[in-house]
Amino acid sequence: MSGAAPGELLAVGRVARAHGVRGRILLVPYNPASESLTRVPAFWLRSGSGEPSRYEVERAERTPQGYLIAFRGVDDRDAAEELRGREALVERSALPVPEDGEVYAADLVGCSVVDSTGAERGRVVGLETAGLQELLRVRGTDRDYLVPLTLVQHIDEVARRIVVEAPDGLFDLEE
Repeated sequence: MSGAAPGELLAVGRVARAHGVRGRILLVPYNPASESLTRVPAFWLRSGSGEPSRYEVERAERTPQGYLIAFRGVDDRDAAEELRGREALVERSALPVPEDGEVYAADLVGCSVVDSTGAERGRVVGLETAGLQELLRVRGTDRDYLVPLTLVQHIDEVARRIVVEAPDGLFDLEE
């Protein structure tokens, strides 16, 4: 773990749990198709709204569930378990440039969200994980909504606008 000042950080996933007895963690990426996190030299882990701490990667491998990562200085299950639930961030400079048609989920924060009829539904204020499902936290005029990334139909990066397929009830208030 190190305290050097980070460059621009992008949220890439969340620590799901400890794995094994030697201090590895399972990181579930926000982008399930992600393949580039095995080449990242360090992750910044943040709990709540606190400042993130830097963890250097000793080993990382892709698995069907996410990434198994061994951090330098995290040597046993108890130390790894303390990282459970923390959001994982990486320096943008450590990631490859997204290919055509790709976008980093963290870049969606601040985008406006509209349904397929064009009705404004709010702005993306964050990302969350629920099991293996990734969600956009959309702040509407009256409350926040959780919108599964699987409902995203189109992303206009220039206009910073996301079109979602909104099934009945997604944006309804619960009385």
